[in-house]
This record gives sequence, structure tokens and C-alpha cells, in this order.
Amino acid sequence: MEKQGQIIADFFAHGYRVSGNFSARQRSLGDAIYDVTTSYLTVTEAYFSVVTNPADIASNYPSATIVKKNLSFAITSNTEDSLRRDQRYGSYLKLKPTGVFITLPSFEIRGYLRIPGRIDVLMLLGTQTEDFLTLIDPVARCSYKPEISYQGGAAIINKRHISFLGLE
Repeated sequence: MEKQGQIIADFFAHGYRVSGNFSARQRSLGDAIYDVTTSYLTVTEAYFSVVTNPADIASNYPSATIVKKNLSFAITSNTEDSLRRDQRYGSYLKLKPTGVFITLPSFEIRGYLRIPGRIDVLMLLGTQTEDFLTLIDPVARCSYKPEISYQGGAAIINKRHISFLGLE
């Protein structure tokens, strides 16, 4: 159950998952991850597990710090929690959902990008200033154990960790 002003999220990096609460009293998780002026995120009630054995909690801590540049992706159950302010309040242009398939270390993710017009992959990955992409309705499957998957309302993916990106 989510507490007032708290976002429950799963964070993935280097074969581990951290499940915890992010304080969203001042800004959404999307705004915090996309913020280029900070390098870290703090989560509370943090539970650590190996992605190939998610039911086995390796350890837990009252607070944990996540290094954003090492974060592969984060998933929230509520789409709104992962959107930046400008993504939540819309655009003058109609956003078209485009299916994507992305590979990251230890994971493959399917979901939808909401981008106005046609997607130019080189511009999306290479020339835009953001380090992250937001996918809607993601399903992340563990590469080493395909029967293990994680899904949610939205995922925020570190573009520097993407190996392959395919468009539908």
C-alpha cells in the first residue's frame, strides 16, 4: 500500500533489484531521475534481491542510495509516478504510442514510447539531452530466466545501458 507522498518502485542495476519507497512530496520519480543536476536517488524501506531470484530478499535497509548513471531502469505500477512534469501535462502535438523492444544488461523490455510524429532512433538515442527514456506499459523479462518478468504502468530506462532498440 502506498503512503501519502511516497512512490513504490523497483530499481534495477547490475543484476540486482531494489524495491523501495521514493518520497514524491516535492517532485515525481520521473522528474527526479531525469534531473541532470543530481546524481543520486534515495529510497526508504529498501529491499535488495538478485533479479534471477526475486522472492529471496538478500538484505533490507531503512534507506538506500541509488547512483543514477548505474541504474538500468526503474518500474512503477502507476504511470503518472514515472512521468516528468512536461510529460504529464501534455503537448500541443498528438502523442502516438509506438511499440518498442529494448535490450539492457540482464533484461529485455517491451513497451510503448509516446512521441509526437515519427520516431528517429538516432536522434532519440544520440542527440537528445536526456539520459533516460520513459516507456508506458512495460514488461521486463530477465534474459537468463525468461520465466521471471516485471511489469508496471511505466518504466524509466537509462539510454546509456541500451544495447539494442527495435521499433514496431
